[in-house]
Amino acid sequence: MLLPGSRRLIVNSAALALAAVLLAPELQAQVPTVPTQTAKQPATAAQQPPNPDAQIDPQAEAKVIASLQARNFDAALTGAKAILAANPDSPKANKLVGVVLLDQQKSADALPYFQKALQLSPGDPTINALLLQAYAESGDKVHRDQQRAILRGYHSDGQHPVFAQIPSFLIETIPVGDKTIQATEFYEPSGQFHFYYRFNVFDANGHLRGFFALESDDADQPLFAKQHPKQAAAGERRFSLDGYSQSADGHVMQALYTFFDGQPSYDDVRSLVVKLVQEGKEPVSAAK
Repeated sequence: MLLPGSRRLIVNSAALALAAVLLAPELQAQVPTVPTQTAKQPATAAQQPPNPDAQIDPQAEAKVIASLQARNFDAALTGAKAILAANPDSPKANKLVGVVLLDQQKSADALPYFQKALQLSPGDPTINALLLQAYAESGDKVHRDQQRAILRGYHSDGQHPVFAQIPSFLIETIPVGDKTIQATEFYEPSGQFHFYYRFNVFDANGHLRGFFALESDDADQPLFAKQHPKQAAAGERRFSLDGYSQSADGHVMQALYTFFDGQPSYDDVRSLVVKLVQEGKEPVSAAK
């Protein structure tokens, strides 16, 4: 289900992670090459080393993707590791194994494959996006936040125009009972109410039930400025955690959960969202 006026987010972590694998060549092509000091003549096509990603059997890759989308993890992992064994220096092959493990909620096992992929292709932002998810889901907040900063750097450096068009990035997928939360961070405040984070809540069947948003509505700022003039003068804002869902007739419903004077940390908002879902207080969309 897609709420009116909202941006469609990919339903499961496998699909988003696979997009990172498959989009890599397009993004990597934007990274400028640095000439070596000893090179006097540009390398000809015959002198160029073969692209290890191009050596991957497309049919084998398609089977892995189909298995992963069908959530047949054993077959996906077997196929991905076979591709890697045949192409050990391929960033895509390393990412593919990592993606399968990440979607199995084996983030610690996935990390070495993403780290190897980054060594092989250090200018690929999609690898940092995968590392971010693996670190976040492993509970490594320090490296998680390092990757968040790296992605923001790629997004704003003016050298990655395709990547710069992506408005947000997935931080992590959080299992909570029979539900799943996908936590997304926006590079810039998004939409009418200035979303900073969005937490999509899916049921056991992968259906979107609704979402939470940390937002900073312009309408809330005059009262904040009156109550906290020094903070407002320093550029701080009032934030709120709101929930959005959709009724059977298509009407969008919004619920206010709490206000924050000043921007809360991601971890504070995450903890509150998880608590609300555990207590069954998340926004629920009625089926049509």
